[in-house]
Amino acid sequence: MTAQPESTAVPAVTSVADSELSFHPTLFEPANVERLAQAHAESQPYQHGLVHQLFDPAFLHKARQEIVEQVSFREKETDIYKIAQTGDLTNLSGLPADELALLPTLLQLRDSLYSQTFRSFLQKITGCGPLSGIKTDMSCADYGEGCYLLNHDDVIGTRRVSFILYLVGDDPKWEPEWGGALELYPVLPKDPNNPDRPNVPAVKPTVSIPPAFNQFAFFAVQPGHSFHSVEEVVVQGDGVKGGVGARVSLSGWFHKPIEGEEGYEGDDVFAPKSSLQQLYATTLSPAVPYPSEPEFPIPLPLIPSSAESSLLTALINPAYLSAKTIAQLRPQFIETSQLVLSRFLRPEIATELESLIRAVDNQSNAGRRSARVGGRKTNKVTPQSEGEDPSRGWTIVGPPHIQRFLSFDPASTHTPASARLETLLSQITELFTSAAFRTLLAALTALLPTAHTCHVRRFRPGVDYTLARGEPEDGEAKLDVGLGLTPRPRVGADRALWEGGDVGGWELWLASEEGGDEATYGAGGGSKKDGAEAEDADAMDEDEDGPLLAIEPGWNTLNLVLRDPGVIKFVKYLSAKAPGSRWDVGGEWEVSQIETDDSEEEEA
Repeated sequence: MTAQPESTAVPAVTSVADSELSFHPTLFEPANVERLAQAHAESQPYQHGLVHQLFDPAFLHKARQEIVEQVSFREKETDIYKIAQTGDLTNLSGLPADELALLPTLLQLRDSLYSQTFRSFLQKITGCGPLSGIKTDMSCADYGEGCYLLNHDDVIGTRRVSFILYLVGDDPKWEPEWGGALELYPVLPKDPNNPDRPNVPAVKPTVSIPPAFNQFAFFAVQPGHSFHSVEEVVVQGDGVKGGVGARVSLSGWFHKPIEGEEGYEGDDVFAPKSSLQQLYATTLSPAVPYPSEPEFPIPLPLIPSSAESSLLTALINPAYLSAKTIAQLRPQFIETSQLVLSRFLRPEIATELESLIRAVDNQSNAGRRSARVGGRKTNKVTPQSEGEDPSRGWTIVGPPHIQRFLSFDPASTHTPASARLETLLSQITELFTSAAFRTLLAALTALLPTAHTCHVRRFRPGVDYTLARGEPEDGEAKLDVGLGLTPRPRVGADRALWEGGDVGGWELWLASEEGGDEATYGAGGGSKKDGAEAEDADAMDEDEDGPLLAIEPGWNTLNLVLRDPGVIKFVKYLSAKAPGSRWDVGGEWEVSQIETDDSEEEEA
């Protein structure tokens, strides 16, 4: 769920007599309640519940019709979700009488969910404690093709129980391969070697709950435990609002009682989360400092030495190592804080590497793209374990509430001679972390690299991403280095998919909102917030400003970007509709600014 504004503490819900409730006739039967309570107590990876038939079906069909025909949805997109969503349904009671008259069933549904009868039902099953009948907090969402919600734990304010009521069509029934499942993640065991690390989710979910009409999922909000996501909807729908392929749902939260209600516990809310900087420091790989010996020459070299050039030319296009080229590029970087170096690898290396990567993508895409499922065209989500092979150095990197991608570590295995792709990637990684490449970076940027993180990444369609992060305003600038290795599509339609940006995989840099990690971009965007299914986005102020920089997945192009403090970056979630994986090699370089010797530069 996503982040709606905190609901005002006003009696927005009308009291509903039990005789007026339209729940399924078996819902409150003692045997059913006992069965649900037992299933909840035994559930993993954390306690959650699932009611397969919550309301009388005819009643819910009527409510769904009112939502589809009378309620407006607004498209919203950030680094963590892409959805269409209504406003907070708490506000229904404030509508003019003529508008409210169009939504009688939806109003009854809302009041039924927050009724004393239903809140008592949830308390019996979950043991969660008292729930407010005044502070309501819910909205409707429509996930169409390409919509998703990435990993988060829902912890905000006084939320006590998260819920999702599915309103997908039941004719035809929703197919699990259409996507849109609620995914639940276990928490990694404590690390005795890293005691300061907060709880983090495992890289893969262990429970997946596909949508089904009238199905109600719920769980207690637990800081550092209730991690979940919504799988991308990958079916090509009929284009009708609420039609085939539209994952319509109603979701929100039950809150702790407010002052004046029975069970009020004071103003305590959840303890503050670990700061993002603490989370990054305890979960992400630290930068590797360059050796102090031999000492790096000051003033900075204007070109690599002959010995360094000999190492670099084994893989790098020699054109980028000439004094003339470097002298032309350095002023560009100093002026714009960015360089784009196309055809960076030697042609023979690039040709072989592209063929090897394309073969991997073709194998992964076999039977995945444009499949027919339930009579509908579907781009299937890549399996979570696709490409994972620790014996060859490929592992999934998380944690998923920060990032998820497949990474190759040359140091983790002895690469067999037959693994030519891994051999080439190892050579590129070794080059990027070498003293010679450090000198090349210094010559191109007039900056002194002091430490680095470097990785080979593969972002798989329907699975991988990084969320927005950056240095605080009082931090230090970083040099982002990235060699794009995403093969060039041979089909024009696939090229258009990458270029249009709708399938994701682009890397974006944005100005950070003060005091937060929000990543709002493009039309209809909003701020990144926590929430239980992307149903929270009314808390987002419109911000139509685009990114400071956006780089399309490319082939054999090296990008150098100096990222100032207060600027955040991320790789946009890669849709299952993408032509293939996004591949790159690079990372972050810590740098220092050194005074340039103008006289030497003029002589060069």
